[in-house]
Amino acid sequence: MIKNQWYVVLDAKQLKKNKLLGVTRLSEKLVFWRDEKNEVNCIFDKCCHRGASLSAGKIINNHVECPFHGFQYDSGGKVNYIPANGKNSNVPDRYKVNAYLVKEAFGFIWLWYSDERVDVPEIPFFEELKEGFSYDGFSETWGVHYTRAIENQLDVVHLPFVHKSTIGKGGKTLVNGPVVKWEENMMTFYVKNEIDNGQTPEKPNDIQAYETLFSLQLQMPN
Repeated sequence: MIKNQWYVVLDAKQLKKNKLLGVTRLSEKLVFWRDEKNEVNCIFDKCCHRGASLSAGKIINNHVECPFHGFQYDSGGKVNYIPANGKNSNVPDRYKVNAYLVKEAFGFIWLWYSDERVDVPEIPFFEELKEGFSYDGFSETWGVHYTRAIENQLDVVHLPFVHKSTIGKGGKTLVNGPVVKWEENMMTFYVKNEIDNGQTPEKPNDIQAYETLFSLQLQMPN
């Protein structure tokens, strides 16, 4: 994964109040919950004591209680209470798990993927959709790394061979360009495929009026 980036990890509607949610994201087992202020928290989903799954426990006073021995974790991942030792006992600092910086914004739960929390930027998102665009959402698990999915979206050479009856119809095997433009963290990819009549493919800098071409936009990192 690309570090020092915000990643969408959940649809905000998936996370209910007073319920723990355990998921695997960014190759790590995580447990999410909402506190009494409805703010989102996230820690590593494995008790530092005997390795039990914390997401199988419950929420007690904004803490996650381990289902095995009742250890209680705060939002910073530290154990504040070990029932077997009594309420007045001190808990050693070593009893803790990783905590993750998460935010709720634009209808999603975002996680900052990094080894550090310094200079964390604002969450990148479309301010608004341009006129003529609409949107919808769905969730689906793909058995590939997300960079392979991006690579596939940007591979215009395969269109007339794999998608002959839809976006690749017409036998347009000759690829001009393509033209790639960056604006901050937004990449716009302009496609100009043609039927091969023996002409020389145009180089990206030679393509005129590329703004009128079919294009694909990807906002990094999501």
